[in-house]
Amino acid sequence: MILLRGIKGEPYARRIENGIVDCRDILSALLQPPVTGYEYSDYYEKNLVKAITYFLGREAESIHDPGVLYSILVDFYIPHIYLTYFHVLNSQSKEWLRKFDDDYVFIALNVKLDRITKTIIGRDFFGSKMAYVDSINEIPQDGSKEFQIACMVSLEDKFENKTDMSIPLQIYNTLSFPLFCREQDGYYTDIENEFRIFAYNCPMIRGIQRKQKDRDIIITGSSGAKYEGKLVAGENAFLRSDMRVLKNPNKSLREILEDENGNIVIDSKFKSIDIRDISEDYRYIGGKKECAEYINRILNTNQKEVYVDKTVRREYKLSEIPDAIFAPGFQRVKY
Repeated sequence: MILLRGIKGEPYARRIENGIVDCRDILSALLQPPVTGYEYSDYYEKNLVKAITYFLGREAESIHDPGVLYSILVDFYIPHIYLTYFHVLNSQSKEWLRKFDDDYVFIALNVKLDRITKTIIGRDFFGSKMAYVDSINEIPQDGSKEFQIACMVSLEDKFENKTDMSIPLQIYNTLSFPLFCREQDGYYTDIENEFRIFAYNCPMIRGIQRKQKDRDIIITGSSGAKYEGKLVAGENAFLRSDMRVLKNPNKSLREILEDENGNIVIDSKFKSIDIRDISEDYRYIGGKKECAEYINRILNTNQKEVYVDKTVRREYKLSEIPDAIFAPGFQRVKY
């Protein structure tokens, strides 16, 4: 499967030559949907907001409520989830290409798909082609989705005791469901033919103990004030204001959110993933002209999908595994 991606900034795009792709954190995009030189970049993930606030027992409209936002920012999972977006090359790819400004450059991957799930599975990331629907409720939440199986495989090596992966698996599967199921309308359609990669920094879990990496953060409030410091999972961390006139420039995260009434944005963070193991080929293409030529060349060749065996299908009788422990793989959200 050939994947294309447009990037503003040649130095960032050329990282592909070393097998590196960068994924942006989902939280900064939720708080301020990006507006770029790509026509569809500002899609608001409203169903992801519903899934996130579901975990907090709040209404979806309340993401900027100071209390809700505080719970999100100190969460062990949500600030540490990252996404990147690709386009699956097809006969409409030239129309997709026209949606970019002329200063974009492009990269390509020929990814190795898992034979059973048709996903890509890496260490701390997995990816899948998007499902396009008029309503997310057209897709039943019951049953194992291919990307949820990929999520489990990408996680399992991190846990010596497999029961410890139950909670992160539920969370990632629940949050990935709206991210891989795109609601389309008259503007946002399947012309994007999108393939997403979901990456994460999973907390280290030992029984009930969790440890997550700190995250550098810059918060900008609607007042114009900026605060800089680290997000510490589970803690009301203190950040430093850039206003030199303050006698005490340090303020807690909770205080900042209350003072700004939740009307904040945060700086984007990126997670670099190594795609060499999941790619048959990867390359820097160049500008729009070079990308159009690449599309023509690939469409005129007989490209075959490349498959690898990352998953195994087996059937068991429950009587054969009497000591098995079964845990739900996701949580049901009311969309």
